Amino acid sequence: MDDFRKFVTHLKFEALALALLMIALTYISDAPLWVLPASFLVFDIGIIGYIKDSRFGALTYNFTHDLTIPTLLIAAGVFFSNEIVAVMGYCWTFHIAVDRSLGFGLKHKHSFHETHLGKLKNKNGVKS
Repeated sequence: MDDFRKFVTHLKFEALALALLMIALTYISDAPLWVLPASFLVFDIGIIGYIKDSRFGALTYNFTHDLTIPTLLIAAGVFFSNEIVAVMGYCWTFHIAVDRSLGFGLKHKHSFHETHLGKLKNKNGVKS
């Protein structure tokens, strides 16, 4: 299990580096840096799927926490010189990267607490 913890630690640092890159890209754009924290919770809209059940919740959460769409937004924004689209991608990627650096990974269908980065800890610090 020690190897898995090292692997997860590596993934968390990788995500932190990605978050820092999004800060840098936002900084060199014309957008104010406050857009990153101001838009942060918007991307947790996928959690609403858990109202139905764990399977649907995992589907909606993972859809909003997959890097594919924000990466395409960044690419389209850069390619078409549309800074608003690029910054939307920066904000979305920043959210995902911060979540992952904190250990909030993509969800398994059977439980919100089971992620690709391992089990989430409960409020007492115990893995549930």
